[in-house]
Amino acid sequence: MYKVLIVDDEHMIKRSLYKMISESEHGFTVVGEAEDGQEALELISQTQPDLIITDISMPIMDGLELIKECRNRQLACEIVILSGYGEFEYARQALHSDVGEYLLKPIRPDVLDNVLKTVREKLDLKQKALLERSNWMWYCKTIAIRIASLIWDLDEKEIQQELISVHRTYREQSGDTTLFKHLCYELLTFIEKELEQRAGTGGVVNQTESARFYEVSDPAEAWRLLEVSIMEHVKAIQNKRKHGASQGIKTAVAFIEQNYMEEDLSLQVIAERMHISLSYASQSFKETMGVSFTQYLTSLRMEKAKEVLLQDPNCKTYEVATAVGYSDYPHFTKTFKKHFGYSPREYRKRIGFD
Repeated sequence: MYKVLIVDDEHMIKRSLYKMISESEHGFTVVGEAEDGQEALELISQTQPDLIITDISMPIMDGLELIKECRNRQLACEIVILSGYGEFEYARQALHSDVGEYLLKPIRPDVLDNVLKTVREKLDLKQKALLERSNWMWYCKTIAIRIASLIWDLDEKEIQQELISVHRTYREQSGDTTLFKHLCYELLTFIEKELEQRAGTGGVVNQTESARFYEVSDPAEAWRLLEVSIMEHVKAIQNKRKHGASQGIKTAVAFIEQNYMEEDLSLQVIAERMHISLSYASQSFKETMGVSFTQYLTSLRMEKAKEVLLQDPNCKTYEVATAVGYSDYPHFTKTFKKHFGYSPREYRKRIGFD
């Protein structure tokens, strides 16, 4: 199945596309939906879609900017653009950006079906090109980045799924068993290089000796050795993180308490400071603190807001919101009431300031 990412700020368009793609006989599955180009770029790195269907006119980052960024990043995915009447000039610009297919709203099922058929043929040709060894090596480098990312995230289930996909692709594209051992080793080498870059000076990666592969004669044994070596890296990262997780979270909490007033403070910022993945940071934080990062930060901000309200009777409530990291005043008051059971204004009345 080829993976599709839908990018459109209209809910009904996304629902309609999802239904038609899911019912298509051309072998596509929707792996994500985004409201705008910026959100789409985040999902692209997570889902690695084969096809992106994107609207042209969207807030924050429009379709043309998204297409340009995809080309700058040299993403191999196919792109189909959506457009309404009166947007021909935008569509023309997109077609000049190596976008081969165009859909006009409202989307007709038969037109979409033809587009999916055409895209499927293009994607099938790309897969067939993997027969050449040079392209297979490029594929190894590409898939190594994905597998290394999953190893770094300690996602054992998805690692196994990716390995199954790799093995199936090679089996379908080539019957050269003498080359297979070499390719297993090359794939692992690419994975280890990617992990080494992620680990930096904190190195958790021990390079696999090529002799371990060339001493085996059976391709199946070479594949088993590849799987074992990958899981050894998973275990090594797990052990290193378990050792430092508790101390790391304590440091993170101290950082949060010093920077809670920063509106853009996020778990991603914390994860980058700790040099770990977002998913692992989330898991470690909850295991150590007993609550999620969002719950902890929200509770801290509400308590700090209460302190400001109590200490400074002249401080406006919108100023309190800003002081604890909220530029959206209505959101602040709603969160405050949900947390304490009364609004900031009601709290002022309780303590006799209003």
